[in-house]
Amino acid sequence: MTRRLALASCAVFLAACAAPRQGVEDTWGNRFSDTANTVVPDALKFGRRSPALDPAMRAEPQEFPLAERREVRVFFSVRNTTNKAERLEFANAQRLEVSVRAPDGKRIFLWSEDRTFEPNTAIVVVNPRERIEYEASVPTRDMTAGGVYTVEAGLIGYPEVAASIQLKPL
Repeated sequence: MTRRLALASCAVFLAACAAPRQGVEDTWGNRFSDTANTVVPDALKFGRRSPALDPAMRAEPQEFPLAERREVRVFFSVRNTTNKAERLEFANAQRLEVSVRAPDGKRIFLWSEDRTFEPNTAIVVVNPRERIEYEASVPTRDMTAGGVYTVEAGLIGYPEVAASIQLKPL
């Protein structure tokens, strides 16, 4: 039974490959690629796509007495609002970048600056209506009371998936 099913599946696939597209060179490679594109889910295909993800950011706490805090925890989340899985590709173990800007716009902290990351490539799949969340700690040592500091976070390799929040040390 399993063998018949496999043979039937192959026959259907090859029949689909037999129909050439108009305006494209008629080769078996092109026919196979066209057919595979209709069978393989987008989340499993190779290559970068612009993800349909909704980034958000929060801090605990957002306003704080500077004398009482050495660091502030920030949370960066990415929600897939579509009905299709979104595939994210990363060149190494780093997924997130966080930076802090002073009121004058000067960068005073870069999260990855003193870290090393394994060179392993990775793929993260965000399922429909689900989210991924990353946490980082931001030091307050270069902040002054009364200033408004901007914390920016984003996914590495996806500049369109970024968010920011403001911290207000008192």
